[in-house]
Amino acid sequence: MSRHLTHHFSGATAVVLHHSDDVRDRLTARLKVLGVHAVGRWEKLEEADREADFLILDTDLAHDDQFPWQRAQAPMPVVALIGSESPGRLAWALENRVDAFLPLAALGNIYSALVIARATFDAKVEQRDRDAETARRSSRRLDVIRAVLKLMQESGVDEAVALKQLRAFAMVERVSLEDAAALYLSENPAARRGMQ
Repeated sequence: MSRHLTHHFSGATAVVLHHSDDVRDRLTARLKVLGVHAVGRWEKLEEADREADFLILDTDLAHDDQFPWQRAQAPMPVVALIGSESPGRLAWALENRVDAFLPLAALGNIYSALVIARATFDAKVEQRDRDAETARRSSRRLDVIRAVLKLMQESGVDEAVALKQLRAFAMVERVSLEDAAALYLSENPAARRGMQ
C-alpha cells in the first residue's frame, strides 16, 4: 500500500522533552530550519503541549509521570531520542508506542524521523478508527437480526428476502447494514417507506 508522506513541516509545532539544555537547543535550531516551531522542556509536559504536532523525547531519562496522558496514548507523533541503547529504556519506549527512533549521534536526521513518525502515527490512528468502527458495527448485529425478523413478520417474506430488502435499503441510504437496521427499527416513517 502506498502512503502519501508529508515532505514539509512548515508551521508545525514540536515539544522537545530532554534533560540536556544542549540537546534541546540543537534540536530546536534544526527544527527551526524545517519551519517547525519547537519549545524545549524537561521535568514535565504542560497540558497545552497536547496541541503540539510532534513530541521528541529523551528515551534515557523520560518517564510516564511526565505526560498528561496515559501510557501509549500520545495525541501526536512521538520521536524517541536514543542515547544509551539500554534494553530497559528501549522497552519503555516500545511500551509507549513511539513512532520513530533517532540516535542522539544523528540529530541531523531529524527530518527523516519526523516523516517516519508522522506516517507511523497516521497509520495507528487509521487502524484505531477501523477497530472502533468494527466494534461499533459488531455491537449492532442484534439490530440486523431484529430488523430481519420484523421485516419477515410485517412483509410475510422469508429471511433471505427480508435480508435482501434490508441490504437494498442500506445501499439506497448509503449506510452500513447495521445502521440501516437501526433506522428501520427506529419507527422512522421514511425508513418504513424505503423498505416497501
